[in-house]
Amino acid sequence: MKIRVTLADQPLRFIRRQPPDSRRALHQMLHAVETGKTFPEPLTGELDGFYKLKVSSYRMILKAETAEAGPRFHVVFAERRDAVYVLFTEIVGLE
Repeated sequence: MKIRVTLADQPLRFIRRQPPDSRRALHQMLHAVETGKTFPEPLTGELDGFYKLKVSSYRMILKAETAEAGPRFHVVFAERRDAVYVLFTEIVGLE
């Protein structure tokens, strides 16, 4: 079963700003989710209900959604590993 992956504006802009090799790796990871070759890891604690994808020193935060066409993930945030969780929790007001 194919899983649909959509991106919010922030992760889309973030990916576009990355160097070509990093951008390619991020796109390949999203494609791997779409084709079922990989599955995002669930987050716990304050971020329960969200999932993460790890690509080198980058992290993408996703939210699972159900649709008539089947399951999908919506990428809600992307950033470098050292800042992603702090920034995301501040943005969604969890701290």
